[in-house]
Amino acid sequence: MSDVGMDKTVIGNFNDESKTQIVSQPGAETTQYAANVECPVCKTPNPPSETYCSDCGFLLSSEAPVMFEVKEPPCVGTLVTPDGIREFTLKPGENTIGRENADVLLTHNTVSRKHAKITIADGRALIEDLGSTNGTVVSGRKLNVGEQLELADECEIEFGSVTLKYKAANSQASICSEDEASSAPVEEAPIDEEAAHSVVAEETRAEAKSVARLVSTDGSLAFDLFEGKFAVGRRQGANDIVVPDPYASGRHADLVVENGTFTITDVGSTNGTLVNGVKLEPQVAREVQPGDEITIGQTVFVIEVTE
Repeated sequence: MSDVGMDKTVIGNFNDESKTQIVSQPGAETTQYAANVECPVCKTPNPPSETYCSDCGFLLSSEAPVMFEVKEPPCVGTLVTPDGIREFTLKPGENTIGRENADVLLTHNTVSRKHAKITIADGRALIEDLGSTNGTVVSGRKLNVGEQLELADECEIEFGSVTLKYKAANSQASICSEDEASSAPVEEAPIDEEAAHSVVAEETRAEAKSVARLVSTDGSLAFDLFEGKFAVGRRQGANDIVVPDPYASGRHADLVVENGTFTITDVGSTNGTLVNGVKLEPQVAREVQPGDEITIGQTVFVIEVTE
């Protein structure tokens, strides 16, 4: 059998590992489009280049939080704002009302941290003032500290300057009787010494002289500061100071100005509030000085006192 000449063309399968093999890569030159990343918390679609959710600030590279089905306690009554927009569901047993760590959370500055409680048992709702600064008033009657009063359906309750209406479960729209109300005039509530500070109305601010400015270190943002309390966050309409930073929460912090003193409180933001690089504990006020760096999301601010 003669050898095949090296200059001959060989037809057929020829397994030679020394030969260069060309393997095509499907779609190698095809333009590839990256899909938006859906936030597992709020379901907002985000560009693939985003690290945090542009709406809620959740770290997109983190695993989705484990969701547990929670059985809600039966509703045995509600507290409703006069305009009917906000409603607080009451549960059997004790329901605390206050400005911090309460079942019914009222962030108004005339509401004490631990203001009152409503206990619902045996078909009755009993309210008790817990020693609040500005008092609890039911249908015009101011409660003594520790005094319990049974609530009737549709009664109005004042916690400091916040008025809510109590609605019992299976409400029959009965009105508090005159016997349940006192004809004595309600004393004007004093300023809550443990509260933050009074909120200055927008029209008053427009006429007032600013005492300082909150300025971003890159010079892109600047806000006049007046005496009072400023809500800070990303959402328009919900804040006095709107920070257009995707890493800032919708409602991020509160900044309070009083007599040359500045305090900031993180209200439970997703990415936190930092002062000079130190992350604040949520709901704990921190005094800041002019020139201190305040980080909201990824935007750094300083307070500049005006002449």
